[in-house]
Amino acid sequence: MTKDSHWLALEEPWQVALTLAWEAHIGGNVGVGAVLTDPRGRIVAVGRNRVSDKEAPPGRLRSTYIAHAEIDVLGQLMRGDYRHHTLWTTLESCPLCCMAIVMSNVGTVTYAARDRLWDGISRLAELNEFIARRWPVRRGPLGGPVSVFSELLPLLWFLEHKPSGSVVEKYESQHPRLLALAETLRGDARFADLKAHPLDVVLNQLWPDLAAIDAE
Repeated sequence: MTKDSHWLALEEPWQVALTLAWEAHIGGNVGVGAVLTDPRGRIVAVGRNRVSDKEAPPGRLRSTYIAHAEIDVLGQLMRGDYRHHTLWTTLESCPLCCMAIVMSNVGTVTYAARDRLWDGISRLAELNEFIARRWPVRRGPLGGPVSVFSELLPLLWFLEHKPSGSVVEKYESQHPRLLALAETLRGDARFADLKAHPLDVVLNQLWPDLAAIDAE
């Protein structure tokens, strides 16, 4: 494949969501991006994690731990029926965002990477009839090196800000190889320099490492 093939092979919503996740990471936030598409596949809303942002567009959360990418998208929606819309998110939704999706009546969620902290999250649909009735169709993880990258970005934030927390602890036991890559990249000046480059360049540089982890 040419250096651009990995990027060009992605559907547009994934390209946008991943770009937003990278933008979030560069800005010191948890690296997660999200996109909402309508029944015809057109992008109607975009968002990213803003937990560390000092400023945000009007009406959008920032500087709070609940300023998640999915909330950033869903908070832009008018009241309505979104059962035929799809939310694309680079990381599997947490309980907060799952309930926001239920309340927003979004019909489908597709995610690039699993969130290991919230294994078993789909059992929320078993809580009661209302949640079960509105529980979205879930598709994911995406798989491949892009999925590894989507899991890597949030891990980098937790490694820096909460190195002894439950997320890093989970990776120590469940995915030490990805944790080792995150630790290596944190101290690598070349990775820091990549923050000045477009995401397709970043993916091209990291692809061998991401592919090696995906192949495990």
